[in-house]
Amino acid sequence: MKLWKRWTAAVLAAAMVLLLLTACGPSGPSTPDAPDKPGSSEPGKDPTDPGTGEPGKDPEEENTVEQKKAAVVEALNTVRKDYGNDTPLTMDAEVCAMAEKMAKLQLDGLLGKYGSDPMKSEQYAKDWNAISKLTVKGKKLVGVGGYGGDPTESVIRGWAKNGSTLKKALVTSTEATLVGVGVVQNTDPKTKDKIPFMVVVMTY
Repeated sequence: MKLWKRWTAAVLAAAMVLLLLTACGPSGPSTPDAPDKPGSSEPGKDPTDPGTGEPGKDPEEENTVEQKKAAVVEALNTVRKDYGNDTPLTMDAEVCAMAEKMAKLQLDGLLGKYGSDPMKSEQYAKDWNAISKLTVKGKKLVGVGGYGGDPTESVIRGWAKNGSTLKKALVTSTEATLVGVGVVQNTDPKTKDKIPFMVVVMTY
């Protein structure tokens, strides 16, 4: 009788050990939760995110925009060299931010937010001046040009020959040392196929 009781107690003890192992897993109860994505030490953090500080922003899309900006500056400097401006313009983050504001303004003008002809709108002129009169690193605006697409080398050459005074200054002015490119996507469903984005170049 005593032997039967000892055998029963041993079986129950073994069963309890198995239950505990099943509940805790092979590493025991202190095993941390796995991150949402492999290669990340923080749950929910995308390991491909280079750490821009802007959650939800696609790094590939950001790289594409930066490549477009760099291509525009390269084309601008190539044309400037033909006009005797051998010192290349330097890309500047503050000028890029200013150019983005101007790109938004010019896109709004194309989308009719200032009426059918923004050049006749007092509000458009007021908003344009509010941006263009701001200085960057103590420098005043020298030239500005906007284009509903990538300003290629041929487009910039066209600005130098037939553009407005400020468009010509982008290429011909020797005073400018800083350049910025602003790119704004068009989200208007009616016009985004025709004008997917607006690009503005500014020099200071």
